[in-house]
Amino acid sequence: MLRRNDTGRWTKPSPAQYPHQWNWDSGFISLGWATFDRARAMLEVESMLAAQWRSGMVPHVHYDPAFLTDYFPGPDRWPGAERQVRHPGELTSGISNPPVLAIAACRLAAAGDEAATSFAERVCGALCDWLGYLFRERRLPGSPLVAVVHPWETGWDNSPRWDLLSAAGLRPRRPYQRLDTRAVADGERPSGRDYDGYIALAEIISDGGFDLAAYRTRTPFVVHDVLFDALTHRAAVELNALCRRLGRTEAFASAALAEFARAFDEMHWNPGAQTYFDYDAQAGRQIEVASAAALAALGGDLVPAERATALLERYHDACGDLLPVPTVPPGNPSFDPDLYWRGPVWLSVNWLVVDGLRRLGLSPAAERLARQTLEAFAGSDYAEYLNPVTRQPRGIRAFSWTAALTLDLLAGAH
Repeated sequence: MLRRNDTGRWTKPSPAQYPHQWNWDSGFISLGWATFDRARAMLEVESMLAAQWRSGMVPHVHYDPAFLTDYFPGPDRWPGAERQVRHPGELTSGISNPPVLAIAACRLAAAGDEAATSFAERVCGALCDWLGYLFRERRLPGSPLVAVVHPWETGWDNSPRWDLLSAAGLRPRRPYQRLDTRAVADGERPSGRDYDGYIALAEIISDGGFDLAAYRTRTPFVVHDVLFDALTHRAAVELNALCRRLGRTEAFASAALAEFARAFDEMHWNPGAQTYFDYDAQAGRQIEVASAAALAALGGDLVPAERATALLERYHDACGDLLPVPTVPPGNPSFDPDLYWRGPVWLSVNWLVVDGLRRLGLSPAAERLARQTLEAFAGSDYAEYLNPVTRQPRGIRAFSWTAALTLDLLAGAH
């Protein structure tokens, strides 16, 4: 499947729906390539870094000029982005993604042989620049956490976590025509109201010259995403380790990482609900919507093992007999088992939970979830996601990160 979706330098998330290169997709996808072709995995990372901005940001989409008419929104919806790139001529979006790519790159570099060391030398600086951008340019007064400016940036586009955007009723200035429902049923994709908000936010971000302070004065959407923050912390710690192996100075100060960890617990942990929530930086309060993001964040090395065990048990209890792990528990009034990030099971989310449990030493729970996930997606034609009630495939088929993370789970099976 990965070879079928391979363009030669990067992997399409799927041929029918996603013809360009996506940032965190390529991070997950490189883990699959690494199980049988490490050189190709390294190329996946480096091709994404070719889209990096001078500020250090690595955009969430790296556009292929050959397919601009096959996907909306294209680079024309991010005016000014073409002037930000380090390499003239690269076409990109104007927002980023959770730094899975950096974590995958650190794993590839950890092999320690000549090829891995050469790869590490080539990418370490660019990855540190990206994380440096997040720590520097996405920092709000009084908070060291990452300010996320668009639901697409989180990767969980229409999650109920972000319903504050649709409630704001934003409308874009320019008309548009969606293309995402040509290959996937309307009932499995975000609503028109959601898309109005997404496109309007892109306009606000571009109008402000991609500057957080300018953007913040005009938007309802600035959040601290619990998963984005967790993965940012982990990526920074692992990049520091990579710098040490290469004989370089650590990129991120220990005091800054400790401050980040304290703020993570203060802003995201809810003692009453006994779970982690996202934080609405504009309203100054938590977004009290339970989701699998709290479990997916376990891999950030910020959650004690005892708390992780209790989180997992409570989420399983809330989901009953449903296939684990629904992105939203069925008790949420917005739960929809077919609708994108509002209930379906994604292999990437389950992989993050498995990875986090393994890192915490909770191997029995991790391996049980890994087996359940592999069994559930077997025979799904590598579906984008599954209905947790019927276990039927939903979304696009031939989805690259489903194939890639299947390979990685198989390679790590105990």
